[in-house]
Order: sequence, then C-alpha cells, then structure tokens
Amino acid sequence: MEEAVQSEYEINRTGGDGKGRGRVKPQDIALLQERLFETLVYFADFCDRHDITYILAGGTCIGAVRERDFIPWDDDLDVAVLRKDFNRLFDLWEKEGDKKNFSLYRTIDDFCAYTPIGVMRNNNTTFIREFEENCDDRIMGVKIDIEPLDEIPANPVKRKIQLASAYLYVLFLTQRRARKENKIRKIGTAIILGLIRGKGARNAILHVVEKQVVKYNGTGCHEVAINGLGFHGPITEYSETKKLLFHGREFNVPADYDAYLRRMYGAYDVQPDLKDRIPADNPSYYDLNTPFQEYLKNQNR
Repeated sequence: MEEAVQSEYEINRTGGDGKGRGRVKPQDIALLQERLFETLVYFADFCDRHDITYILAGGTCIGAVRERDFIPWDDDLDVAVLRKDFNRLFDLWEKEGDKKNFSLYRTIDDFCAYTPIGVMRNNNTTFIREFEENCDDRIMGVKIDIEPLDEIPANPVKRKIQLASAYLYVLFLTQRRARKENKIRKIGTAIILGLIRGKGARNAILHVVEKQVVKYNGTGCHEVAINGLGFHGPITEYSETKKLLFHGREFNVPADYDAYLRRMYGAYDVQPDLKDRIPADNPSYYDLNTPFQEYLKNQNR
C-alpha cells in the first residue's frame, strides 16, 4: 500500500527555537500547541469551577474527534459558549482570573479587541498578529478564541432585523475591514467605517444594535448563531455536551458532535489537500518562550 503523503507540519514538528516572523515554522508547531494547551486547560478548569458550559468548537472539535489531539498544523484553539455564560465568564474573570499568566479580552467602550469574539491569551508567550503591531495596551500571546452564541428567532422578519443589527454589531466590535469578505461587503464596511469615525458615535451605535442581537436570549429559541450572525445551528449542539480526549485530557464537545461537524464542514473526517495543511495565522512576530511584557521591554531598550 502506498504511504500517505504528509505535510511538513505532520513530520517536522520539533527542533525549532520557538520564534520567528510570518507563519509558524513546522519545527515550532508542537511547542506552539503546548502553549495553546496550557491556556485551554486553564480556561476549561475556570469554566468547570464556575459551572460555565463550553464546547470545543470548529477545527478544535475536529481535532478532538478525528485525532484525539490537535490537527497537526493548527495554530489556535476555538471554544464556544452561550451568551449568558460568555458574560458570566468576563464578570468572574475580573474577580478571580489568573491575570499573571493569562489575559481575557473583548471589545468594550474604552477598549477595542479588534475581534468580534472573546480571546484568552497566554501571557508567557509573544504572538503578534499583523493588525496588532502597534498595540501596547494589551498582552499579545498565543490565543484561544471564545465564540459567544445568541439565540435567533424563527420569525423571518425578526430574524432579518437581528441579522442587520448583527452585521453592524460585528463591524463595530472589530472596527476594521474584514479581509476575507466579498467585494461588495468590503466596500460597504469601508464606507460605514469612513463615515462613522468617532469612538463615541461607534459605541453609541454598538449599544443600540447589541440590544437587537441579544434580545432573544432566554426566550426559548431553538437555534443560535455566533453574535447572532454566523454559523447558526441548534442550541442543543452547544448546551448538551459529552467528554472527548484531546491532547491527553478530556474536554467538552457537542453530545452529537458528528451532526455538528457535518453541518459546519461536511466531510470533516477527510483530510484536506496537502497544500491546505498549513497554519491559518500569519503573525508578524512570535516567540513562544518569552512573555510579551519582557518582549516589550527588550524592544524599548
């Protein structure tokens, strides 16, 4: 039988110095994943301690199901929580979070996370994405993405109003043009951001549209979507969980993970083409052994 062809990220996973520019090198990927795993363990323990329900989401869930581990070339982790638990997570973090070793971010009035979701970062690493190069008001380490899920109404008119609000909500949470959207949306976002430049005006709109996005939470809707906008599916896929092994430890996944992954990805159990087995991120700089604050001090000397 012919041996399956593997990518560099499946073969040459160790032996690097843990730092570089641009896409993480194959020989650094195992170390990167260890740093991500440290963050995930802390996140899961924090959630379990406070009765917050989460699931491994997206490609992380694929890894748990298909590999019982990371997808070999994966450079981040995804989890998802219902909005009420998302809000509780941030409230509890302010009182009890381990702020020495980890940071938890989302966009609020006086701080823009440049992402429409939550992010937990490992303070003992440095991982600077392109659009974060001049941000010195936050820790930039390797991260896990925390997706907030809002209930969506069955009524088509109410849903259209929620969708329109959700688009603006995500835009002003991010406050930058999305790079992977179609041309019409790129032009639309550029016009909106160009017309509404002031922080106060953006925050005012943000609060108005947020009310429409979250208004159906707790009303018994059968479906949810990330920020009321993307990847909608049955609420039970997120509220009913089971444990699966991932990198030597058990974490929550959807109880019916097969239905969840097939809805999201189709044939998730089939390996992608060789050319696609590469990390998604393209950081301007990373150092997996140096805390970001130490990196900053070295830069300012």
